Amino acid sequence: MKNRPSSHLLLLVLLVVLDALAYLAIYRAGIARGFSPSVLLACRDLALFLPIFFVFIWLARRHKYAGDLTLFTVAILLFSIGQFTQYRLFTDPEYAAGNRAEVRQARLAKARVQQYKNINQFYDAEKKKALFGDPNFQLQTTTPTDTNAPQYWTLSRIFTSTSTLIPLVAFLGFALAFAFIRRDDVLLLLQRNSFLIGLLTTLPFAFIAIFLSERGKSLGNTTPWEPVKITFLLSYAGILADHYRNLSRTHWGIPPWRFVLPFLLIAALPIVPFFALQDFGQMLVFLGAYVTLYVVAVRRLPQVTIAIGLMAALLVVSIFAAGVYNTVVNVFTDGAEVGAVQRVKNIVNEGVPDRIKQRFYLWRYGGIAPDTEEHEWWAKEAPRVPGNTDEEKWYNKYAFQPSQALFGISDGRVLGAGLGKGHPETVPIADSDFIYAVVAEEMGIVGGAIIIFAFIIVVVAGMRTAIEARDMFTKLIAAGITAFLGFQAIVNIGGVLRMLPMTGITLPFVSHGGWSLITSFFMLGMLMAISHRNNSVKVDSRQ
Repeated sequence: MKNRPSSHLLLLVLLVVLDALAYLAIYRAGIARGFSPSVLLACRDLALFLPIFFVFIWLARRHKYAGDLTLFTVAILLFSIGQFTQYRLFTDPEYAAGNRAEVRQARLAKARVQQYKNINQFYDAEKKKALFGDPNFQLQTTTPTDTNAPQYWTLSRIFTSTSTLIPLVAFLGFALAFAFIRRDDVLLLLQRNSFLIGLLTTLPFAFIAIFLSERGKSLGNTTPWEPVKITFLLSYAGILADHYRNLSRTHWGIPPWRFVLPFLLIAALPIVPFFALQDFGQMLVFLGAYVTLYVVAVRRLPQVTIAIGLMAALLVVSIFAAGVYNTVVNVFTDGAEVGAVQRVKNIVNEGVPDRIKQRFYLWRYGGIAPDTEEHEWWAKEAPRVPGNTDEEKWYNKYAFQPSQALFGISDGRVLGAGLGKGHPETVPIADSDFIYAVVAEEMGIVGGAIIIFAFIIVVVAGMRTAIEARDMFTKLIAAGITAFLGFQAIVNIGGVLRMLPMTGITLPFVSHGGWSLITSFFMLGMLMAISHRNNSVKVDSRQ
């Protein structure tokens, strides 16, 4: 629904008020559990709405925005949910603890506070007098404040924190994307050089991914190849916009190879690094975007069916190729003296990477430990995992995180345990891959449904923007952005709910992250620029 800017401004103001109440609830819940969440950090999070309002006014007044503002409002809703969810997690001493000893100490301290509260509330005067010598005795249920102790969150630390800088960079990226994509000359330049853009940006990404990363992470714990989604989309959409008419001239449903080969090359560029990383969550998202763009451009059932079949085959081949790659590397670098025939057998037997086997086994069987005789990948890893039994090792290594997340979602029921009153701090890395579980535990089915419906709105508004686009290039960009956001949300939420194998990718706009958040807002700026262009043309034509 396209409303006036004043209506969306009112919704943003209402969102600030609701956010302030959420931070207040989290603060009071923390005090009740014996620790004091940082008020300064809560003020920082609320202050991030100032640049949001600035961007909104810049759109409405400076550019006379004529597109669908629902995209902006819903994205900020998702962002705000992510912000106070991360505040709830990182201000909890148990979640913020650096090692197991600190975690244990923080957990015992919170349990002690609850125990003391029960004593104060439920022990009668006679029992208190027998235990403490005073019928009115009250145990201390709050942590005494040491006025001389240094506070972790100070103004200087907040201003230099990545959790402050990353959202600001994301908002700046949104503004830059909108300012450039709305211009015809920029779009024409991007379309003319689309193939070159794909080569120049994806090849460095491949180098970083293959040689400078481990398990999909690089430069600490970041994913610096997230922006490749944008350059890949521009490249693929540009080539498809130039040749989609030629792709319609088919023989037995297959287009001429001279037009197919450029697409296969661009499609393979991001897939190759992902297969080397064994990051099949991102691979699924990219394949979903491939099919969406092809469907939008070609719109013929035989070709669409063939395209889906080719993408499924590419996924299977990529998984098998990753296993072959790992086996070849292991066989020829571990110094094992085996014959050539045995090496070939090892390559064939280990066609599927161990990481994929582990994810699918966890998806199917949950906390049941694999049999070391039937599953060689677990037999190789189990001796290196701490624990006394296979069940204990499996649970500690793989099953603990998704199990705790599902327990929390179940405990949340309809309305949730209340902000700050659940136990999502027991889920490792809950601020990233499993943030949906945190929302569902403390806000219940209602909170989880809000996130799902918000993404449905984004997808519907994005596809409407693609349908209304006046040229094929912007139509494909809008459809591709919508596909990236939609498929990533499906893969993340489906993995948390165990409807899909867990793949380890973030939830757009919500998850705590660096490049992921920046890329999401940059794509949002591009999508809103296309929506603005569509409706500006309509206004001009009516005039």
